Amino acid sequence: MEFSKTKIPTIYGELYFWCFKFDDQEVYVITNKLRLTNPVNLRLHSACFTSEIFGSLKCDCKNQLNKFLNQMKSKDSYMLVYFPSHEGRGIGFFNKLKVYEVQRKLNLDTYEANKFLGFPIDKRDFSLTIPILKHFKVKDIILYTNNPYKISFIKKLKEAGFKILKRKEIISFNGSSYCLNYLLTKIKKGNHLIDERIFKEKFLNEEI
Repeated sequence: MEFSKTKIPTIYGELYFWCFKFDDQEVYVITNKLRLTNPVNLRLHSACFTSEIFGSLKCDCKNQLNKFLNQMKSKDSYMLVYFPSHEGRGIGFFNKLKVYEVQRKLNLDTYEANKFLGFPIDKRDFSLTIPILKHFKVKDIILYTNNPYKISFIKKLKEAGFKILKRKEIISFNGSSYCLNYLLTKIKKGNHLIDERIFKEKFLNEEI
């Protein structure tokens, strides 16, 4: 494992950008401090080119990313571990576009489209997080996620010697009907840990 780093002024404040290289795979890390103190507020985030670069309304990825980065203005320690190889929940951008097209033509949701094309619902591997956390001498973690697939990774973190103090929801919504349907599907079919009643009360009166 090798890494490079620099400090960059951003709309979220001055942040440290790190790139960790594992053979032919890169993982990006953004922190609000050069030397993190425990506990560390941690977000594992997968790349979403369509949303984060071009503003696709089909998902909440960009909104979740912005929400977490905005919290980095805090004096507490924050770390975002960003996986550029996780596009389409690990199936890659080429196959992600196939899924989107099947959704569009056959009126399927994201889970139905993946199944129709024979793709796994989620094939992401978060294991490279462990050596990165050890590099920063992280011990105590507050994990920001709603995804049960990421929550299952907590067991591996505990086995590696990390203490998970709590899990925090990170709910965001871009105001579109596309995103609304996507989030409700994640709640109902993906078992994401979002209270559907609270979500509807909070967001259904916004512009849809």
